[in-house]
This record gives sequence, structure tokens and C-alpha cells, in this order.
Amino acid sequence: MKYYIYQGVGTDGDLKKIAEVTDKKEYTVTGLTANSTYRFAVSSYNGLRESAKSNVITVKTSAIPVQSITLAIDKTALEVGGTAKVTVTITPANETDGAAVLTSSNPQVATIDGAGNVKAIAPGTATITAKIGEKVSNVISLTVYEALVNVTNLAATNVTPNSLDLSWD
Repeated sequence: MKYYIYQGVGTDGDLKKIAEVTDKKEYTVTGLTANSTYRFAVSSYNGLRESAKSNVITVKTSAIPVQSITLAIDKTALEVGGTAKVTVTITPANETDGAAVLTSSNPQVATIDGAGNVKAIAPGTATITAKIGEKVSNVISLTVYEALVNVTNLAATNVTPNSLDLSWD
């Protein structure tokens, strides 16, 4: 007896014949996508005619969980107005838990967007982390300093034998 295996992707639509087996009542389906929904049915064929399809079963393949999230940054010390870039490495690369959400512990000091761009806002310290589901990355510490200014118009006044006053802009 031959058996025809039918498959559909998602929760509705046509089922397409993907395989046939002879004198076996089992089949391993391969090439599926993780964390996806499929439908299956089986019919028999005796050489003359095909039976009606079996009941249709719906199966969701298992997810590929995140094992680790690692952050790296090109600069950990910035001046106000400065920028840095955070690189996110997720293992395994084909995980299905979703995208990393990047956060700053102190957005008044430094902000980070979804692309990993850090902007220094005010002097202070902040930490950057990433999270996917319950999995959390390593912590990156960041220090923001005042923006450096150029000293101009240095002048001396009140000059005496033992002291003077300096002033500048």
C-alpha cells in the first residue's frame, strides 16, 4: 500500500502532496522553518484509487531559543553630543525569539536606538543592555563627560609683585 503525505503552510489554504511511502506508516518531514505553523494529512493508494485524506493536523514547529546576547561598543567614554555604536551578537544567529531590545539605564545621560546608535546627552554614567525575552546581554558601562571648550581671550589683571588675576572666555 502506498501512502501520500500532504502539507500546507499556515492555518488555511491548499494541501500539496510532498511525498509518498510504500508499506510504511511513518514519514519524517524535513526542510521546515522553525517556529512556523504547518498542516498535514495522509491518504492511501492501492494502485487503483486514492482514499480520502485523513484528518488534517496542525503542527507548530519548535522555536530556536536565544543562547546568548553579547554587546560590544566602539567607545565607552564620550563627550556631550558625541556618539558611539553598539554591536549586538546573538547566538545562534537563526534564533526565532525575536529582535534584541536595547536600553540605557539612564537616558538623561545617554540614549540608544534600535540600531545600536548611542548619543551622549549629559555628563554622568549609564549602562547599556540588550534583552530578548528573558535572556539579557552583558552590561556595557558608559561615561559621558562635559564637551570640551576652547579657551580664548586669556587676560591678566590686577598684576602685583606676588599675584595676578587670570580671566578667559
